[in-house]
Amino acid sequence: MKEEKKDAESTEVDRRTFLKYGAALGAAAAVSGVNFQTATAIDVDRKVAGGNTRVLGCNPMTSTDGYWDNSTPPVLRMKSGEVVEVETGTHLMGKMVPGADINDWMKWYKEVIEKTPETYTYPDPTAGAKKLKRGAGHHHLTGPIYVEDAEPGDILQIEILDIVPNTYGFNLYPETSFMKLGLLADDFPKGEVRWYRIDLKKMKFDFLPGIEIPIRPFPGTIGVELPEPGMWSNVPPGKHGGNLDNKDLVAGTVLYLPVWVKGAGLKTGDSHLAQAHGEVDLNGLEGAFRTITMRLTVRKDLKALVEWPMASSHSHWITMGMHTDLLESCRMAVRKAIKFLNSYYGLSTGEAYAFCSMAVDLHVTQVVDYTLGIHAMIPKEYFVGERFASKNGLLLKA
Repeated sequence: MKEEKKDAESTEVDRRTFLKYGAALGAAAAVSGVNFQTATAIDVDRKVAGGNTRVLGCNPMTSTDGYWDNSTPPVLRMKSGEVVEVETGTHLMGKMVPGADINDWMKWYKEVIEKTPETYTYPDPTAGAKKLKRGAGHHHLTGPIYVEDAEPGDILQIEILDIVPNTYGFNLYPETSFMKLGLLADDFPKGEVRWYRIDLKKMKFDFLPGIEIPIRPFPGTIGVELPEPGMWSNVPPGKHGGNLDNKDLVAGTVLYLPVWVKGAGLKTGDSHLAQAHGEVDLNGLEGAFRTITMRLTVRKDLKALVEWPMASSHSHWITMGMHTDLLESCRMAVRKAIKFLNSYYGLSTGEAYAFCSMAVDLHVTQVVDYTLGIHAMIPKEYFVGERFASKNGLLLKA
């Protein structure tokens, strides 16, 4: 037992050692080779030599705290169809590095809330969300990215081509005396932060001695700016995407988001390395990406088909429900699946309803972000008829 405890403790990064090392070389660089605080201005807009891939570094000039604000100037302009490699930072503007504990997190998060007092949850009757004053989220978001030709009413097609994560991540739940969040907040009033090192060769991490958890990196937050002026908290996801926490948005998938402002204003961050279907204690395994590579394409031919965030993998179409009532989230995800099956595959609404009950799995996305998430998984492989063959690809056909 003592040996196991010793091994478990050895998986944590010693705080004093790390901070001492970080003082000399830069905290983020000490672990990941990336220094968020000293990245140069050229990271704002450059191209990889000999190619069309854009690069957006993460630093104080190219990122924000956890809020949306359509008055924020773009940090990168792209043409539709171009590819961008985006670097993301850990929470609280990169301050969350190994060694940070729950007291550090509370101190830094309090500073963010005090700095962004006029930040509210976005009021949306569709999601049951009210305008509540709460300050920015603790997420750190890179962007916004302006995509040329993107106009309100268009759909932004985001192909997630590749993700390269950093080598460490954390999970936390807050002290209820500071912030009452998480599914079982009353059961766990004393907050904790746990740090883990990732084995990128095995794509796993040691949760405890003898317990390995695989990683499947995905952007916890990926979204576009909202139409109304103001500062809107990143905590609740909604019609703009945002803090979706959808573990199925891994490399090789496509996200479709309605555009609400000219240029779209894409931001991403809150980078997740692992998460269950149903984030419950506030976080999954959260960290940062050295790069998330995306192709951004403006689709003007999908307005009748996509009115709310949805996604595609090689095996499934994914419709999403987000509401303050989890049962309403279920209804939303199923209604959107029915509408999609009717519009895209030509099923009657009654046939689509029956198909959902027999073939479409409902996954809990998260139950911690005010608007709670359910996503419906529509299997493409069931559509075997010749007339469906052209519709079962990764990208939506108009």
